[in-house]
Amino acid sequence: MSHQQVKSLRKNNEDLKRMLDSARRDIKSLEERVGAQELVVREEANGGREAQLETERSLEWLHNSESSFQSELHDIRKRLDDIEENLGKLEIAVNEIQDYSYAFNIKILGVPELKANEDASETSNLCVNLFNHMGANITINDIDIAHRVPFRDSSRSDPKPIICKFVRRLARNNVMAARRHASSVVARDVGLEESHDMSKILILDHLTPRMQELYGNAMSFKTRFGFQLCWVKNGTIFLRRSEDSRSLKVRCPDDLSRIIQDEQEALS
Repeated sequence: MSHQQVKSLRKNNEDLKRMLDSARRDIKSLEERVGAQELVVREEANGGREAQLETERSLEWLHNSESSFQSELHDIRKRLDDIEENLGKLEIAVNEIQDYSYAFNIKILGVPELKANEDASETSNLCVNLFNHMGANITINDIDIAHRVPFRDSSRSDPKPIICKFVRRLARNNVMAARRHASSVVARDVGLEESHDMSKILILDHLTPRMQELYGNAMSFKTRFGFQLCWVKNGTIFLRRSEDSRSLKVRCPDDLSRIIQDEQEALS
């Protein structure tokens, strides 16, 4: 995500906040006006003849003002609808930018650490050695940055995962095409001690938080409804009922509901 894009998104966000604050103030003001008048009417309804006449006049005023109130409420609801629509567009834009940025990344699990405080330069060179011994022709110039990320559970003793961001998606795709060879690379060939276990290395798509949550939901969906396969390729989630069935894309939570609905309609 570029600086200009971030700046533009922040400006849009601030504009929407101001619109929302204005709408909330208008609603509050209207509610206070209606509430105050209703209180007056209730209090005057308990008085004598003069109070009753005043109450009748107040009720008539309320009746005459109803169309004005309804018009104001309609305008406020319209503004809120506009805000909701713009927020939806902004969310889509942010998701698309984030998805594009993550498309240059991979996540690597199970690579032993060179040392306790391995820096980004050391991790990047470790990745280059690993990729080349997997059979992917990668140089340090193909990598923007590679760094370790901590586990959420700080008590875990496994090697910290690596997030590797490439300069070009072509280089990233070359690594993904050779990833099945990662666990067969010899530790000493990449600068690690020979005793290190390389058999648990996995190279995965780096999913955005939104897609990571969706993938978790898709995996649960797979188990619950008896699907055989669920996987990610180039940032897209797929489901398959069986080896012989067609692949189904999952782009949002609604797609999961739609898949079951389509299957039920096909059987009816």
